[in-house]
Amino acid sequence: MNNSTQESKQIPLTEVLVKTTYFTQSTHPSDTECSRPMYFGCGFMIRYKDETFFVTADHNLHPEDYDNETKVMKRTWVDYTISIFNNVKPVEQPLSTVITPLGGFFYMEKYDIMKPKDLPELMDVCVCMMKPINFTYPFLTDEVVFSEHTINVGEQKFCFIEDMMEEPRENMMYFVFGKINAETKGIRIHSENTLKENLRYICKSGDFYLLETPDIVVYEEWAGLSGSPVISEEGNCIGVLCSVLPEKKIICVMSIEKVKMLLDLAILENGKYKDIGNES
Repeated sequence: MNNSTQESKQIPLTEVLVKTTYFTQSTHPSDTECSRPMYFGCGFMIRYKDETFFVTADHNLHPEDYDNETKVMKRTWVDYTISIFNNVKPVEQPLSTVITPLGGFFYMEKYDIMKPKDLPELMDVCVCMMKPINFTYPFLTDEVVFSEHTINVGEQKFCFIEDMMEEPRENMMYFVFGKINAETKGIRIHSENTLKENLRYICKSGDFYLLETPDIVVYEEWAGLSGSPVISEEGNCIGVLCSVLPEKKIICVMSIEKVKMLLDLAILENGKYKDIGNES
């Protein structure tokens, strides 16, 4: 992956939003061809301690673990397959696009040692350490039209670097970009681009940052954005969009602190696996 675009070149915020947000699908593990998407979401990449990771919301990986109606969360140990849309059209199927399935996600739970009989609390974030095979095809943009400029088809996407991860500030505006209303029609997937602007940091609640939206949240206008990076007006990432509170003006963002913790655990665990392989 070419990270040169992230060094000193100044680019518009909307371009940062588009080029750091990746559109994903989730398919049941029985769907070995990843041809029948059941859910859609977003995610982003980050270069952290010499490794490249893909970050998204855990409920994109484990949709059966999160019951929106009862609010009960428990592990079913059914890992869906998350695939990233490359926006590369194969010559033999020009109406379709290449997707890159990912595997080997890291995720975590929280236990209350004072309540050993309680179910563990699921942490709604997961990360995948990217491998060379995941970059067989480039990750490119589709066309996104803004009032001030247009992101053209086929421009290279990129990832955040460690210096672009920060804690939120009250005097800063935040933004989210992604796709909503995704649905499969024949062999094509139709969706709408959306830009959520002028989000303000309120406070931290547990592992989440709470941000205020300018308008009352309508769930359908946010569905599909789970896993998106939440980006400041300076282009830095403060965390992962996980959920919204319908009929209120609040969205919940997994803190960058927890993201870093999981990244460090993934690096540690990956090191253990390498050591075992070397010993054998």
